[in-house]
Amino acid sequence: MKKLIPFLLLILAGCSDKPTSPYVILKATKTNAGTQFDVQVYGRLNKQQLVAIASKIKKDSSKYDNLQINYLLPGNSYKNAGGIVVYATAAYHDARKVTANDTVKDLHDNWLSFEFNGFTAQQAKHLLSIDPKDMADKTLVGKFIDDDTKTVSVVYKDSTKEGHVYILELDTAGKIVSATQPLEVTHNGVQKLIISPKGDYCTIKNGVLTMYSSDDPERPYRSIKAGM
Repeated sequence: MKKLIPFLLLILAGCSDKPTSPYVILKATKTNAGTQFDVQVYGRLNKQQLVAIASKIKKDSSKYDNLQINYLLPGNSYKNAGGIVVYATAAYHDARKVTANDTVKDLHDNWLSFEFNGFTAQQAKHLLSIDPKDMADKTLVGKFIDDDTKTVSVVYKDSTKEGHVYILELDTAGKIVSATQPLEVTHNGVQKLIISPKGDYCTIKNGVLTMYSSDDPERPYRSIKAGM
């Protein structure tokens, strides 16, 4: 009997999946092309980590031949008028219809396609390291990477008694594409930063920058978590 125990343990070890980084399936949607999962991750995971999550989801959802997994970073909300911003995408197609884009194998030997829609962790680290010299005497409020516009917004506050706020938007080369000193107003207890003549504004609360359009001032357009 003792000789069977190591063999049994080997079988059990081979049946277990590798641990994955934390994630939560926020939404599942049926489409004409198949099923789409929106998955919340908690940082800019690398390709290997995201494929491991895809492997686990695919195994648990094996009944779906065509399965697309959209990875979302913190800050996204389905209530946003601008919709969610997808950080990366993994897609499984019918095994009988593997395409030229299916170049990645998951942990269970299934073919899939994979791509980063936003900045990788390495690219984001570079963007977050940029410190404009013009703001050297200002206090940093936060840096907010927008994977949709491919820019980073850096928010500063003046340390003087006036406490003016400054928002710089930088491209991937660190060049300033816009510089704004927003008008600060408080409406219904909410501090708003007016960033355009027509009334577009943003708020910063709990490390999340939320943007609003003057066309729909009560509904958020996009929300981005600082430092992501």
